[in-house]
Amino acid sequence: MAWLPLLLWISLSSVVVQDPPDPLLERLKTDDPAERAKALDELRARGSEAVPPALRCLEGATGDFRERVRALVRGLSSEKWKERDESARALVALGRAAVPALQERTESGDPEVEWRLKAVLAEIGERKGRDERLELARNVALCGFLGEAGDPRAVRTLAGLLAGAAPSLRLAAAEALGRLRDRMEPAAADEAAERVLEALADPGRPLDGTEKARFIRVLAQLRSPSCVRPLAALLADRTERNVHVKRLAAAALAAAGDAAALRALVEALSAEDVYLRREAAGCLSALAGEGFGYDPTASPEANRGAVLKFRAWWSRKSGREWEP
Repeated sequence: MAWLPLLLWISLSSVVVQDPPDPLLERLKTDDPAERAKALDELRARGSEAVPPALRCLEGATGDFRERVRALVRGLSSEKWKERDESARALVALGRAAVPALQERTESGDPEVEWRLKAVLAEIGERKGRDERLELARNVALCGFLGEAGDPRAVRTLAGLLAGAAPSLRLAAAEALGRLRDRMEPAAADEAAERVLEALADPGRPLDGTEKARFIRVLAQLRSPSCVRPLAALLADRTERNVHVKRLAAAALAAAGDAAALRALVEALSAEDVYLRREAAGCLSALAGEGFGYDPTASPEANRGAVLKFRAWWSRKSGREWEP
């Protein structure tokens, strides 16, 4: 959506326009990756002052368009053809956000104004698919920016995107939350992990292996105890054939590091898949400081002594007896 120069708004009405769309954020709505990258670089250069407008954009709080739309509708009845044409193009440029205000307008009694308004609404409708696609590209980019910015004010907004947003936006929001983990309170990290787990388990939006892997990497970053039980269940799930996903789940359990997480890793030493056994052994060896002679390629009988030593290590670390 092209940004209209401020002088055009002033020429159309004496109404003071508040909270106009941020030109830099609008530039993120493009099919050109180079242009989007350039706009992101400029956004990063703004630093912390760019965070609030980015959050308002993601929350849909882009301001009240009513006065702006009214001013432009008045411009449609200008005596000058150029101003009428500019007003129509400006209304189209506002896009879907202007539709509610346009629908609230009263009949003008001017046939040309009514015709132009119908044409504006029709063109906005035709552009809906493209506008939605570009808005999605912008919002995904904003999630990346907020993750990099490291501002804890973004946590609540990003967590809210994990429910109901488009799949690519949910992933971008989750990954931004993972990057913000060190700026979160434990309760906020737990809530974010719960939202990520809900996205992973959403039956209405099944994920492919790559998407699952990305969400699980986020769980590893969040290091929340709330993710332990579902990840342990994933390791034990024989219907999950994606070994890469299971290996990432093992790494996430190691990052969580509590007794239940570590027990799940010790139990994975007896898994059928050699790659999962190797991942579990690697995680446990790093935590224990030794591997107790465990060989992921060996038979269960050959590894029995090593597994018992890992169980004893777990008991010492957790202060509990290992019980089947």
